[in-house]
Amino acid sequence: MSHQTGIEASKELSELFGSLASSNVRALKITVVDDELQCAAQAEVQGDWQDDYDRSVVPMLEEKESCYVLYRLDSSNEQGHEWVFILYNPDFAPVRQKMLYAATLSTLKQEFGGGGRFHQELFGTTMGDVNFEGYKKHVEAKDAPAPLTSEEFERQLVLDAEAEARTQINTSSKSSHLVGLNFPMTGEAISAVEQLCAKKIQYCALGVDVKKEEITLADSARSLGPNDLASRVPDNVPRYHFYVFKHTFESDYMESFVFIYSCPGYQSTIRERMLYSSCKAALTDSVEAQYSVEIAKKIEVENGKDVGDEEWLLEQVHPAKIVFKQKFARPAPPGGRRRAK
Repeated sequence: MSHQTGIEASKELSELFGSLASSNVRALKITVVDDELQCAAQAEVQGDWQDDYDRSVVPMLEEKESCYVLYRLDSSNEQGHEWVFILYNPDFAPVRQKMLYAATLSTLKQEFGGGGRFHQELFGTTMGDVNFEGYKKHVEAKDAPAPLTSEEFERQLVLDAEAEARTQINTSSKSSHLVGLNFPMTGEAISAVEQLCAKKIQYCALGVDVKKEEITLADSARSLGPNDLASRVPDNVPRYHFYVFKHTFESDYMESFVFIYSCPGYQSTIRERMLYSSCKAALTDSVEAQYSVEIAKKIEVENGKDVGDEEWLLEQVHPAKIVFKQKFARPAPPGGRRRAK
C-alpha cells in the first residue's frame, strides 16, 4: 500500500483494527509516534453511543496535541459498525505537527478499511468543535458548509505555516545564520547561498530533508547559462532554485537574482509539498535581509517543462509595460448648449 507520508499503522494497531468487530471498544485515540500510527488510548462501551460520547472522547483530547479519534456508533452498515472519524488539530499544536496529521489522514482511513465505514467526519481545532455538542451542531446544521476536505485542510495549514515561519526564530544549537526559518540550514547550504549572493557562483538549489527537518544543498554551479536552467529542475521532488541571471536589457548589463520554486504536484508527497511551501517565504525573506540582496523575480513552476529559455527569463524579470492612453472628453459648447446631431 502506498502512503503519502511514509507513515503506516503499527503492527499492534493493525491487529486491533482487525479485532474491532468482536470487541467492546467504543473509541480509539490514534497518534503518530516514531513515524507509526499507534493506539494511544481506548474506551469501552458503557451505555448508548450518545451517553458514551463525551465521557469517551473528551478525556482523549489535549490542548496542544493533535490526534485522531475513531468513535463507534450503535448503527451498522454492510461493513459492520458505523464510526465517526475525528481529526483534532488544536490551535496551539505545533504547525508541523498539524501538517503531518492532515497529510496522514487518508492513510489512516485506508488502514481502517476505507471511508465507507465512517458515518460522519469531523475536523476540529477546539474541544467545542468535536465534543457531543459540536457533533450535534455539525449534523443538524444542514445549511452549514461541508467539512473541510483534506486538500482544503492542507491549503489552510500551508498558509498557517507560512505565517508562523515568517516570525519564528530557530534557536536550535545547529541553527543556520538565517533567522526567521522554521528549519535550520546545513553549513553546505549556507555556504552556497553566501557564494551566490556574492556572485561567486551563478546557481544553487536547496532541498528540504523531510526526516531531519533541515534545509540542504541539492545542486550548485559556478556558471550556468539561462537556456540550461530547465535541466536542473527535478520532476519528482520540490526544490528552491537561486539563480544569478546575467543579461543585457535596454543596453544595460545586469546581474539579477531570480528565485524559482519548483513543486511537481502529486509526484511528491503531501508532507513534502507542505514543508516546502511553509519554508518558501521565510527563506527568500531571510536571504534578502541577511545578505542585502533584492530578488528581482520570484517564480513558481511545476517542473522543468515550465522553465523557458533566456527570452522567457527576460520576460519574467522585465515584463512588458502596459501603457494606458487617457481619453480626454471633448469640452462642452459655450453656454452648456448641446451640439446638434
